[in-house]
Amino acid sequence: MKLKIYAVIYREDDPAKNTAIKMVKAGLAELVRGPLFKLKLLVLNPYSKDYLGPWHRDVAVKYGLLVVDASWRRLDPSKFTSISGVHVKLPPLLPGNPVNYGKPCMLSSVEAVAASVYILGFRGEYELLLGLYKWMSTFHELNRELLDAYSSATSPGELVKVIIDFWETEDPCYYSIERGWG
Repeated sequence: MKLKIYAVIYREDDPAKNTAIKMVKAGLAELVRGPLFKLKLLVLNPYSKDYLGPWHRDVAVKYGLLVVDASWRRLDPSKFTSISGVHVKLPPLLPGNPVNYGKPCMLSSVEAVAASVYILGFRGEYELLLGLYKWMSTFHELNRELLDAYSSATSPGELVKVIIDFWETEDPCYYSIERGWG
């Protein structure tokens, strides 16, 4: 892969269904152990105020992309405080995974990484990640137009406009974060 993908795994979910573990086993991501405050990564953080956009490509290429794999029910900002780097959240998308199908923003780790690499312009890596699960084709179908629009945005302001045009609100994930994901 042209892009280094890293995963912090909290092991709060069923290991047999854990998509980050499967990415690591497939050689598509590297498990991170040890101090995270020394790294300068592009960090997927649903609590960030900033959206991921194509303008983050250089940071991702230089340092890598980090996904934090934790249960949505146990997720809170403290899991991200010791991680240095550029923290960004994904623009809203619909999960295709069987557990959270159709619940806005509640993506599995593999869906979050796949969406990120697509938005950043790594289409080959996206295809590899789609191949990990049969239901990833559902994720692609649900989000194809959004991913194209998000990856075409040239600025954060333009991305927010795309989000508002589609979702009729700037952040449809806000409710989930403020009131709990479960």
